[in-house]
Amino acid sequence: MKYEVVVPLAGFESDSSFIYEKFDNFFSSIKSEESGIELKMMNFDVLKNLDFELPEWFVEKLDIKNPEDVSIYFIFVLQSPATSSVVNLFAPVIMNNINLKMGQIQLDLDEAKLETIENLICS
Repeated sequence: MKYEVVVPLAGFESDSSFIYEKFDNFFSSIKSEESGIELKMMNFDVLKNLDFELPEWFVEKLDIKNPEDVSIYFIFVLQSPATSSVVNLFAPVIMNNINLKMGQIQLDLDEAKLETIENLICS
């Protein structure tokens, strides 16, 4: 599926659309049509104890009518060794699956209410 970028992704401000590909229930990727860059993403449902609200301006930009219409992903970078891999938990990519608009939002660390990193991943 092709998504239009309405709120730029950090580091990819000139990319206006991405092709979304789902691998399984946890992992997906998006590939820029302009630059060809591919980003790996982890589904928000893998995490727990992370709670945040989207600001009204962001909801308006993505034209979100219903929370069930969006998917939330976190960009991750696979490294070798795997223990060096990184997930950006504070800048999720939000995708409106109805109108195919997407954007990235920087979370307020205090508002995200993270308890501890140990409690973050579902076991």
